[in-house]
Amino acid sequence: MKEYDLIVIGAGSGGLVAATSGHRKGLKTALIEKNKIGGECTHFGCVPSKALINAAKAYHSLSKMDQLGIEVNKPPINFKKIMEQVDEVVQGIYEHETPDVFQNMGIDVFVDNSGAKFLDSHTISIGQEKLKAKNFVICTGSSPKVPDIKGIEKVRILHNENFWELREHPGKVVFIGGGVISVELGQSLARLGCEVCIMERNTRILKVTDPEIGAYISDLLADEGVQLVFDAHVKEFTTDNKLQYEEDGKIKTISADYFFLATGRMSNTKGMDLEKAGIEFSGSGVFTNDYLQTSEPHIYACGDVTTPHKFTHTASHQANICIENILKSQSKTNDLSVLPWAIFTEPEIGHVGMTEKEAVEKYGKEHIQIFKVEATIDRYITDRKTGGMIKVIFDKNDLVLGAEAIGAHAGEWIQLLTIVIKNKIPAAQMADTIFAYPSYSEIVKKVFSRYLRSK
Repeated sequence: MKEYDLIVIGAGSGGLVAATSGHRKGLKTALIEKNKIGGECTHFGCVPSKALINAAKAYHSLSKMDQLGIEVNKPPINFKKIMEQVDEVVQGIYEHETPDVFQNMGIDVFVDNSGAKFLDSHTISIGQEKLKAKNFVICTGSSPKVPDIKGIEKVRILHNENFWELREHPGKVVFIGGGVISVELGQSLARLGCEVCIMERNTRILKVTDPEIGAYISDLLADEGVQLVFDAHVKEFTTDNKLQYEEDGKIKTISADYFFLATGRMSNTKGMDLEKAGIEFSGSGVFTNDYLQTSEPHIYACGDVTTPHKFTHTASHQANICIENILKSQSKTNDLSVLPWAIFTEPEIGHVGMTEKEAVEKYGKEHIQIFKVEATIDRYITDRKTGGMIKVIFDKNDLVLGAEAIGAHAGEWIQLLTIVIKNKIPAAQMADTIFAYPSYSEIVKKVFSRYLRSK
């Protein structure tokens, strides 16, 4: 039986960071995966979605060429070729993540579709192998949740994994669920000639966003031809390609070529025999403490399998915490209070820190101030990308508690606010910082200078 200092279970973003970091710091390491190395992000999430978004954005930009004095005839859409190009991007990234890459580093890699199974708290099996370790990091990620809807076998179902197998133009797609996946892919498909409907059981899409910013992107999607149906409660799929739902107390029917299920994610814990290792878990995932230890102190977990903040960068960050705590017992906590995230619609949405609601609950409305700047400064005007805003929440000492933005490249310049919050940089210091002109990020400086001027 092979023995290791560290066994990492799951080779997605968290697993790759945990394995390479552990190996570089002197731990004899094994990496376990049941599918392809790279995980959700490389094969079904961040990478292919951003490649498709880029193609859709480029095609959509042709319709705006007349604003620049350029006459262009839009070519027909070759959906098959677009999806093949997306796959080429995925495979190009995967070339740097194949098992051989990590084997050559000195990390033992085991890939078997049986997956890892715990035999006890220090031993697992993978295929025909039995492996023993002093420490484990579980990074098995999450999968799309498939709701139990009556008649689901009667229609063509998509989710974020099988969607990338499409090669024929999908025609009409109804997204069930109004979260990030629906909005990003929905906008892209609409720009590529699809008829798109997003159905949401709540009163608005993207509940994770600030209400004003959520309303802004809703209006923009509607202007681009995306049908938004709110307060919609799915009942059943009745006949081929038809869905029955309730809206405003009335039963209605909608037809589509495909129905895309975007109703949430479930943590991948099934089939691992976690109970044999004494690891506590539920349908929400593996339970961990502030140091990302499970109920067995030498077994850690990170990423989607244990956190509600299901982002690639969260998993990577937590993986480093796990390794640091393995090497230096309980030295670093899982602090996600300054966690940035972005939604890659056009325009992009970026967020970091507290929401307005969280700030009011913690400090009281009278002790915070919300300051907003519209995305109408010079670079936005020159590039014909006006529209959007940045909202920043300040405390009584002029320190930033949180920020959210929608606008061109907001996912990039929101990082400046991440640095501001993390390092407690006061407004006056930011206002006194020189920003290049004309740049998109100059909007961040405008927030601070105008905020201080308003006082």
